[in-house]
Amino acid sequence: MGRTLSRIALGDAGTTIGTSASTFTGDYDGVSALSTGTIGLTISNSTYTGLAIAAGSTVTGDISQVIISSGGPFAIYKRTV
Repeated sequence: MGRTLSRIALGDAGTTIGTSASTFTGDYDGVSALSTGTIGLTISNSTYTGLAIAAGSTVTGDISQVIISSGGPFAIYKRTV
């Protein structure tokens, strides 16, 4: 079943707000920066660290881990369907 960005909205069921020095593990569809910060992501079994994310940016995909290193907050969208 495909996912579309239009189905991801702040405040939807399954949305988590993460702040600095937090780690989230699970099935996520996207991460949005509400303020500039640095994160690490595991997307489709590939790990990326030290990603500088500007406020207003959104990363989507088959995300299994989000590590917030600094800044934020970040909205983390969890698959609910």
